[in-house]
Amino acid sequence: MSSVPAMRIGVVGAGLMGAGMIRNLVAAGHEVHLFARTPARAGGLPATLAPGVTHVADGADILLLSVTDSDDVIEVVTAAMAAEVPPPIICDTSTIAPAAARAAAAIAAAGGSEYLDCPVSGGPPGSDAGTLAVMVGGSDAGVAAAAPVLDAIGDPAKRVHCGPVGAGLVAKLVNNLLVAVISAGTAEAFGMGQRAGVDPEVLARVVQASSGDSWQLRNLFPRVLAGDHRPGFRTRDLRKDLGHARDLAGAPLAIGDAAAALFDQVDGTLDYGAVARLLMDLPEAPT
Repeated sequence: MSSVPAMRIGVVGAGLMGAGMIRNLVAAGHEVHLFARTPARAGGLPATLAPGVTHVADGADILLLSVTDSDDVIEVVTAAMAAEVPPPIICDTSTIAPAAARAAAAIAAAGGSEYLDCPVSGGPPGSDAGTLAVMVGGSDAGVAAAAPVLDAIGDPAKRVHCGPVGAGLVAKLVNNLLVAVISAGTAEAFGMGQRAGVDPEVLARVVQASSGDSWQLRNLFPRVLAGDHRPGFRTRDLRKDLGHARDLAGAPLAIGDAAAALFDQVDGTLDYGAVARLLMDLPEAPT
């Protein structure tokens, strides 16, 4: 039995990431109230549905967001501040522009709430397992107050307090720029080897035992080599993050822009590993 006091958690967003977070919050003993723009996504989730953001935020100990982009976050935080009793802490797990996070923090502060940017890494499997890596931006006191929620959705050993509001998102954009560059670079290298006559499965064994090894090769590429591009992290979401990274850089990215140009050619509804189809010969997707 957990020694952490049960909290009332408001959640906005029940997509690929939000659903697993909700299940783990309830498993940790918390009471979850949910607003989902697409109610069908909430089917089977152990949460009380609310008709709007203001309703789900009202009286919550913490409001947890898992939405798409910057405008969505600003809209949700603004609505949350209209609640009769706004939540004292807002944990935003969305990947948005750091500048938008700071704007959301100002809106929250005006309503008496503290906003933390808490982007995550680990995809739907990590969300389902409660093992997400969390990169946090905000005050020490805010991070401490949010710890019961962050402990439930992620692995505390993989949580890093990166600095003030916005710093967690800077770290997340660094990570996702590397995700794009390494996954595309791996596909290009494997395609070269494949055309020269070496089986990609053999290449994977060689590289995993050598200095070119990576998380992408070990976790993404088994599905890539099987032709499986069912969405975990959708290409359109990675493209969005690459746009935020470019804006953050404020200048051309010598390698990142080349990777982004490749992902622009991929069906946005597919997993980002589908970029390998531009660079390799792969089997048809499994049915």
